[in-house]
Amino acid sequence: MSSLLLTVRESMRYRGRSGHYSWVAHRISGLAILFFLVMHVWDTANAHFYPPLYAWSLELFKFPLFALGEIGLMAAVLYHAFNGIRITLLDFKPEWWKHQAKSATISWGLFFLIFTPIGLYMVIELISRCNELAAEGATCWTIPSLASYLR
Repeated sequence: MSSLLLTVRESMRYRGRSGHYSWVAHRISGLAILFFLVMHVWDTANAHFYPPLYAWSLELFKFPLFALGEIGLMAAVLYHAFNGIRITLLDFKPEWWKHQAKSATISWGLFFLIFTPIGLYMVIELISRCNELAAEGATCWTIPSLASYLR
């Protein structure tokens, strides 16, 4: 929690253009990935320790808000990877720091170039899944009942 508070507090203090925005985005994407990993470990542990709860969580993760979260996770992983490579390169070659703004622009450009088709594909899959359920007379917005899995 203190890491999140630090991110919010430090992001409020503007330090300057692309470097600041890259830092904020890198920090937020890292926290999003950490949140996913914690949730993933908890869910996977349920597969062994409490299988009915695991089965329920698998159905719950088909809910559209989780699909939107997956799209956000994909964005976080891609940006974090591209920006991490940029930071690593700049750390190995300190004389390249004078090109920091250009490298941040390239990092953002690569991110959008790769993420846009992937994100669109994921949105199309989400919509088609909801349409398939609607054709069967069901809805994708129905949250599975935990009680029906714990019997």
